Amino acid sequence: MIIAKIVGTVVATVKDAGFDGKKLVLAHAHVLKDGQLVPGQTVLVANDDLGAGEGEFVVLTQGSSARMAPSMKSTSTDAVVIALIDRIDANGQLVFKRS
Repeated sequence: MIIAKIVGTVVATVKDAGFDGKKLVLAHAHVLKDGQLVPGQTVLVANDDLGAGEGEFVVLTQGSSARMAPSMKSTSTDAVVIALIDRIDANGQLVFKRS
């Protein structure tokens, strides 16, 4: 699983039928460094049925795990938002808390 920040949306009017009605988001993976979440090098396009907004931190899953999400059974997806993050604690410290 990946911690990522939603940095935008992707609009595609011509797409596979499995993506009809699905929201696509642009997610920038983050890593924990010196007790803080910092941007990593990976940016992904992910399906989002949870309604994540720009600037929110989310948990993504990829690969065959992404296709196991109930709403993705008929979608050829590789990345899916599976959680909206409220709080992250690491090494006994608060790293992130949604305001």
